[in-house]
Amino acid sequence: MSAAVPHPLSPGSRAVGARDLAWLTGSLVLVAAPHALRAPWWLMLLTLCLLGWRFWFALNRAPLPSRWLVLGVAAVAMLGVWMEYRTLFGRGPGIVLLVLFAGLKLLETRTHRDAAVVAFLAYFLIITNFLYTQSMFNAALMGLSLLATTATLVGLAAPQREPRANLRTAAVLLGVMPASICGVLSDAT
Repeated sequence: MSAAVPHPLSPGSRAVGARDLAWLTGSLVLVAAPHALRAPWWLMLLTLCLLGWRFWFALNRAPLPSRWLVLGVAAVAMLGVWMEYRTLFGRGPGIVLLVLFAGLKLLETRTHRDAAVVAFLAYFLIITNFLYTQSMFNAALMGLSLLATTATLVGLAAPQREPRANLRTAAVLLGVMPASICGVLSDAT
């Protein structure tokens, strides 16, 4: 018996393009920004470096780092979090580890399926911001993050669509904009 060949358009087979990666990186930056106020500076710097490193790989079409390098970075960062908090459990260390792991997952993202996992990590990080504050500013920033992350997922599902159309669809899905207004806006463009 021969092994089943995956369909070329399945999420596990399609490579992530630079545009999708840019949207995903932007979403993660929006989500992680409030955590930067509470997280150790070195961990946020490491996470930003991971995001930038992955984007550099995409722009230069370079091969992604080996799994061993990613695991080594994860182990060293976990050791650093343990030294900072004296535990890996609890709200503070758990959330900063989740921010780091989102950056690490983005670094090893190759396919649309991997990108969807990063987007779902971003959704989870959106929720964790409300564990610290429920201010109007935080709610507005997380609403914007939610819109950007949802537009990213729409773009992953329909790679040929324009980003503006993805944002409109995300707004309709989130109930920010009624579908009737969205139809008027698409007719006007």
